[in-house]
Amino acid sequence: MPSWRIVHVTNSSSEDMKKQVQRFWEGDYVWMTQSRLEKSWGGEAYGLAAAFVDDLCVGTTSYTISARGQGILSQVYTDERYRGRGIARDTIEETLDTFKENGARAVYLAAWAERIRDIYRRRGFKLEGTMGERGAFKLTLTESGEDENLFRVGQQTLIRPMAKGDQADITSLFVTKHPCVVKHYDLGCFLGSYFEGEFYILQNQTVAGIVPEEKKEKKGFRALVLDGEETILGLGTVIPSSRRHEGHTGILDFIVHPNYSGHADEMLKTLEEGCELEHLTVYIEKNEEDKRRLLEHAGYKKLAFLEKQLQIGNEALDLVMYRKNFK
Repeated sequence: MPSWRIVHVTNSSSEDMKKQVQRFWEGDYVWMTQSRLEKSWGGEAYGLAAAFVDDLCVGTTSYTISARGQGILSQVYTDERYRGRGIARDTIEETLDTFKENGARAVYLAAWAERIRDIYRRRGFKLEGTMGERGAFKLTLTESGEDENLFRVGQQTLIRPMAKGDQADITSLFVTKHPCVVKHYDLGCFLGSYFEGEFYILQNQTVAGIVPEEKKEKKGFRALVLDGEETILGLGTVIPSSRRHEGHTGILDFIVHPNYSGHADEMLKTLEEGCELEHLTVYIEKNEEDKRRLLEHAGYKKLAFLEKQLQIGNEALDLVMYRKNFK
């Protein structure tokens, strides 16, 4: 019998347990975990399957389930003093049971080393794409979690600001396969990439009520989603430059699922409305013809061809830079 017990730590747990599961994390994970353990983000469910030895937390795996059943498995960590005993195996299994018991349709995760990827493959996860050494995996739990159902044609759509609770649904958009190569240049999101860390960057800057006061919304920042009935079908952002001498400019980016490409023009116009910046810059991969046509029709001018500008693993991509002036 193992010497640890598995406990679910959620926003209703004791403050001591919350502090214990947070001790492994730093950076964006600190405020993200603390915030969600205070109050759920939107309609999602969040918690950690935590291994405790007496009153000490020695390992965790977290679960996020959106209101529409998209799941993220993350925060897998074991205290160095307790590794090699099967703690990660137990917290992962408990988390997978939690997804199934709570009606998750699909679960997404990121994994780097091949030995770690094998752990998830044995549990039914499939590699959907890579970004350098990072692999994006998906486990489909129900027929409704298949991509052809999540992104089915004919859904009612709405363009709205990105909201708390959108993370897992946005992840489904980034992990699904489609022709767009550079899915989000400024955030470092590419074909098959996993969206968790990038989502925290966006949340840090734009969603009121869950971020520290010093990280409130930046001038000119926007984050919009094309919302569907099953999941999120598109994401568009304007991210102002962080360089002091470039306070008048920003990077615009957007990704729309091919089944809803007819909404890309509307997404672009909504992002531009009342632009507070002097100009917006867009980067696309040289072969993204649909994006090129859309940008040129919207008045963006080609500024430069950037050869081998983007390195993803062993592959170097050529980018084309476009810009539109607003002042």
